[in-house]
Amino acid sequence: MNRLPVTLAEAQARTADCVDLLRTLVEIESPTGDEAANLRVAGVLERQITEAGGRVERFQAPGLGVHLVGRFAGTSGSGHNPILVLGHMDTVHNVGTLDRLPFAIRDGRIYGPGTYDMKGGLTTSMTALRLMAEKGGGPASDLSFVITCDEERGSPDSRALIENEARRSRAALVVEPSVPGGAAKCRRKGVAAYELRVRGKPAHSGIEPERGASAVHELVKQITRVCELASGKAGTTINVGVIAGGTRENVVAESAHCTIDVRFWTKPEAERVNAALLDMRPFDERCSLSLVGGINRWALEETAESARLYHSARSIAAALGFAIGAGESGGASDANIVAAIGCPALDGLGPDGDGAHTLDEYILLDDLPRRIALMAALFETL
Repeated sequence: MNRLPVTLAEAQARTADCVDLLRTLVEIESPTGDEAANLRVAGVLERQITEAGGRVERFQAPGLGVHLVGRFAGTSGSGHNPILVLGHMDTVHNVGTLDRLPFAIRDGRIYGPGTYDMKGGLTTSMTALRLMAEKGGGPASDLSFVITCDEERGSPDSRALIENEARRSRAALVVEPSVPGGAAKCRRKGVAAYELRVRGKPAHSGIEPERGASAVHELVKQITRVCELASGKAGTTINVGVIAGGTRENVVAESAHCTIDVRFWTKPEAERVNAALLDMRPFDERCSLSLVGGINRWALEETAESARLYHSARSIAAALGFAIGAGESGGASDANIVAAIGCPALDGLGPDGDGAHTLDEYILLDDLPRRIALMAALFETL
């Protein structure tokens, strides 16, 4: 591109401020479901949105906190549908993790719970918007910055809000962390989650076991059948994560259950596995099966429109002197939700780092100015 709305030098000059904001957010530990903590984070972000020239809308999420939408008016007057920017303030880390993983800068890395996933992405995006406002500019089109407080739990409360914003937006930029090494996330697996319950017939296991029908034995056979639905060629994985059943060692089990996690790259694969699970029948006809759950998030599949978003980001990064590869992830995010609505999405625009959901979580200090300048250019050009 011919001109950068925020130069790399300007972004570098604001790195210290960016780090200060990141420290403030990280040191407010905000696990999903801690309503008070997420409200404190939301308070910090509301001030940031306002100071960057945005208007804040609050969507209450009882028991979780509040979802924020920052509305920024476009400068071009084009009348185009808005750009959606998407992130979340909640983390997987319980309160007290800071004692084991304190905020610290060592050897060019910024450590702390939530630095990588994903308070770093929130921080660089907000810093970009503030810098643009200070220079008398702003996003070319109207921009809606949605920041939710329940993503790490699967976005149960915010899904409707995200879907509504996606329907009125022409593209989505998701500031989840980049793939380690700095690549954007152009593809993400979808997720389906189920619970399979088996009801059998109890009996004394020593005196008259033939009068019983073991729910545990039936479940074992069903699990074997379920796992055979995985496909290495298609990249479809199935994990039975929790198994429970029975009451005593000398009783033929009356009940048993398990959880089933399915990950897939394409809609046809999701539909294939879902149909097979719904069609399961008991091996022992004296047992009955009950399946609850379904497809939680469709896969983020690359489209011609999302590829154009990636190529824009790659060109901007090249102008800034660094490279952004095209990566993928087996985990899902809110990008999956917006893509399912038909809104093109580019994910993984947050700072480079590693260790999401671990006690080694960090981002790279020298990537902050690059990401600030990148986001500013995306906001101005899309």
